[in-house]
Amino acid sequence: MPSRTPPPMVRINIPTVNVSEVWTPTPLRKQRLGARFIKLYLPCLLIVSLVVNIYYFTRPEPLALPDALESTRAKARPHREHDSVDFGQLTDLVLVPGHGVYMGDGSPLHEVNWYLLNEQQGEVGAFMAHIAKAIEIVKEHDSALLLFSGGKTRMDAGAHSEAQGYWAAADKMGWLTRDVYHRVMTEEFARDSYENVLFSIARFHEITGNYPDRITIVGFDFKRERFLDLHRHALRYPKIRFNYVGINPPGDVARLASAERANAYDLFARDLYGCAGKLKQKKIDRNPFRVSHGYARSCPEIALFFDYCPANPTAVYDGDLPWLS
Repeated sequence: MPSRTPPPMVRINIPTVNVSEVWTPTPLRKQRLGARFIKLYLPCLLIVSLVVNIYYFTRPEPLALPDALESTRAKARPHREHDSVDFGQLTDLVLVPGHGVYMGDGSPLHEVNWYLLNEQQGEVGAFMAHIAKAIEIVKEHDSALLLFSGGKTRMDAGAHSEAQGYWAAADKMGWLTRDVYHRVMTEEFARDSYENVLFSIARFHEITGNYPDRITIVGFDFKRERFLDLHRHALRYPKIRFNYVGINPPGDVARLASAERANAYDLFARDLYGCAGKLKQKKIDRNPFRVSHGYARSCPEIALFFDYCPANPTAVYDGDLPWLS
């Protein structure tokens, strides 16, 4: 049997490492970063801290509110107690046409707190008497709704409507008690006495869903004929259901009546719906804020009536009217 030759031996050289030559991390780099942080960032932190402290000790005091505003902010508006109202059951319209504009500050009994034309000086007492009488009527009739009517007619009065002013005056006097609070509202687009009536009828419909069965107007007695003879006639509203309560201002009523005849009654007698001439221009002048009503949409039954201007200025509207049915 032949002899086997053993395989050649492979020699593997395993390096040996001296313990002293083993690599170990050095803290040198950490030391360099720590030194850099101290040199660069610490001064920045000190500067920021210095600025914050300077601001804290030298900052301006916060502005204090004026005493009036501070007291207003501190007070909560008292809760009002209101009697509930079924508006659909209201049948009677009580209307107060507006004249001057109460600005909402101070007592409404003082003329300085109203915006008035020169010829209205001395009439604020009568305005307040109209408001008081109308509220008295509403208190006596649970089915009545009171509307103060009058738009934003004076640029110098700002965006305050006559109607808003009358409502605010009544509230200031404490007359809007819980039994009438929800039945005293505003109509804020009328620019003359005819619109006071027509627009208030439309506003009554917006609120109640019905047209009024009866109308009572509280205003100057020297204007009675204008409302009863002309505006009621133009609206074809039944005379038996149309009432007027007149309260005059102090002074020369005969002079006021004469001016009323020349500047209003005679003009409406020749132009029932105020479509031309001085009456048209007066409505333009009394709408400085260029606002428009939406009664044609909320009262579609009488939509055509709002723009009725016949070729014959004394021709009465002959279309259907819901208060005649």
